[in-house]
Amino acid sequence: MRVGYSVLKEIHEKAFIPSASDYGLTQIEFENFILFLEQKGYVERVLRVNERFYLNPARLTAKAIDLLEENKHYIESYPERSGLKAWIQVEKELYSNGAEAE
Repeated sequence: MRVGYSVLKEIHEKAFIPSASDYGLTQIEFENFILFLEQKGYVERVLRVNERFYLNPARLTAKAIDLLEENKHYIESYPERSGLKAWIQVEKELYSNGAEAE
């Protein structure tokens, strides 16, 4: 949930444009996540040109703004951009089944 919260927050506030490297994701994982957010009705106006996508014109839907409001408790521990990987790692460890990544 932290990755989703962060991506939506950053798209909404436009402090910076989130990227795969901010979250320790591959580019394809990040693109698939953005597509998922679009398909679920949280984000609109993602610009696609050829095989690239751009979040600059993207905006949140009312559904996404409601989600941010419902999860505003995250703001208390929300880090600067450089700390995002560590911040989302907390959730990965919390919900991990203990299996090691290959």
